[in-house]
Parts: sequence; structure tokens; C-alpha cells
Amino acid sequence: MLPEIMGKLQTDNSSGQKKQDDLSWLWRYFRLSLSLAAACLILIARPVAAAPDAPEILVIGDSQAQGVAGALQRLYMRSREYRIDDKSRIGTGLMFKSNYDWPAAVEQLAAAGRPAVAVIMFGANDRPAIRIKGVVDQKLLASFSATYSGRVANIVKSLKKANIQVIWVSHPVVKDAEYNEDMAALNQIMKKAAEQEGARWVSLQNITGEDSDAYSATGKALDGKTHRLRADDGIHFTPVGYDLVAARVEPVLKSIAAPLPGNTVKPVAGIGVKVVQ
Repeated sequence: MLPEIMGKLQTDNSSGQKKQDDLSWLWRYFRLSLSLAAACLILIARPVAAAPDAPEILVIGDSQAQGVAGALQRLYMRSREYRIDDKSRIGTGLMFKSNYDWPAAVEQLAAAGRPAVAVIMFGANDRPAIRIKGVVDQKLLASFSATYSGRVANIVKSLKKANIQVIWVSHPVVKDAEYNEDMAALNQIMKKAAEQEGARWVSLQNITGEDSDAYSATGKALDGKTHRLRADDGIHFTPVGYDLVAARVEPVLKSIAAPLPGNTVKPVAGIGVKVVQ
């Protein structure tokens, strides 16, 4: 059609007004073509609603958990296998109930619905206050550990009592060295308490693909290419980084809550989405 239009413009020289009308018509044709192309892209990327009886996955935690919830939603955007329910709350943690009482909130969440699995991630707002003049004080560490492990245990107990399986995700390494030591101590506390109550622990060690557990802002994404994986604060991930976290959670998720058979839809390829042929 386009060659015919151009031929029309070249042969019809009857008047300047006629040429202007033809150019206007050509412009409208191009705009229509672009609109149709955009509409096709939207249809291709449209999320697929999960099957009504698909297992519900509850995501609990702070801003880190919110990133994981978004990644799980992207992972299953073109799938009917799971329903992802994001119950994360930014700026919250387990140490200070004045911000948000997570143990109480989890009891209500467990009673309100029928999720199959809870994916939990905390730590962004729970750095242990265990140092005196830069040195870890063992009494402070013991006190913090007793309080924090008790809250982890209570959350897992509430969920398991409601027949909800639990996946607890570790906090990743962070950029600041001293901060990283404190978060390593927090991970040990969370892991011990969660596993004692029957939760599955998912470590984010070497999540950026490095041989060591050293902090790295960049690394290989799911597409096999190097991308920025960590946010500027040196604590959180970028969306591409959270997609790696979701990919690490997925095998554990499927091992304890099998997806509905026949509900898989081939995902749309992208930086954070690995297409399975």
C-alpha cells in the first residue's frame, strides 16, 4: 500500500493544496499503523489470569519482599500456575512492633485466606543493634537473637498451624562491610529459627553469579547477559536482580506446592524472563 501512496504523491501535481491533502492523509496512515502495532504489543504482553484453583502464594515482608513479589508476578505473568498475593509493607520489620506488628498480622492473614505457601523476606529494616564503639557486644547479640528468633518462630508457627508451607528468603550481602557482617548475623538467627519450625530456607549467597559471596552491583541476569543487579543504596536489588531471586525461589516453591498441570503459558521474552521452550 505504501508504494501506491508514494506514487500518488509523485504524479499528482495539480496544486499545492492537493499535495498538502495527500501528505496529511499519509501522516494519518502512519499514525494508524503505529497505533495498530502498539495494540498488538499490548495484547501479546497481557497478563494471563491464574486458574481459580491455582495455588495461592502469599508474599510477606518488607521492601525486599515487595521486590520479590513483583518478580514472582512477572515470572507467572503469562502463566496460570500460581496466584501471587503481595502482602509486603515498606518500612516494616520484625524488631519494632510500633511500626507494624507482623506476628499479629500474619495470624490474621493465615486465618483470612487459603494460601498454599508463604514466601517471607525481612531484614532491610532489622539491622541488629549489637555493637558498642564498632565492636560486637555478645550480650547485645544474645538479647537481640532471643527477641528476633522468637518473632520468626511465631510467624512460622502461625502459618504452619494453618497448613501453609513457608519459604524464608535470606537477606543478600550488602555493600558496606560492617553492615554486611551484621546482616550475616541476622541471617544466622533467621535461618536457625525458621528451620526449627519447619520452614524452607532459601539462601541468596552468590546470587549475582560471583564465585565468592562478595558484594557485586552487576552480574549475569536470566538472559545470560551482564546487567546492574543491585540498587544504588547497596542493599536492595534492581527489578532484574529480583528476577534472579524469584528464579532461586521457584524450584523450592514447586517442590512444596505443585502447580496445576496444563496451565503453563509460554512467557514473553525479556531481560528478567527466561523462556522455556
